[in-house]
Amino acid sequence: MRNTNAENTMGTRIREMRKAAGMSQEQLAEILCTKKATISAYENDHIDIKSSIVLEIAKALNCSGSYLLEGKKAEALDARIMDALLELKMTR
Repeated sequence: MRNTNAENTMGTRIREMRKAAGMSQEQLAEILCTKKATISAYENDHIDIKSSIVLEIAKALNCSGSYLLEGKKAEALDARIMDALLELKMTR
């Protein structure tokens, strides 16, 4: 389910983290082996993102998957634990 609150969506958080990393949509797309249009769709909340892709985006942007998903800034250890749990959930 997509959050329609434009200020607090996963897409908004992806855009903010990408810009904070000094990365263009094209650069992020290249890292993720996808197209700029896909990154744009993620950032504009036009498509839902699989958990595995969220983790790839988080890794590329040097943030936690839980931050991208929920907007919660966690301590580094907490973020790593949450990402590990998310990855474990994906393997089941």
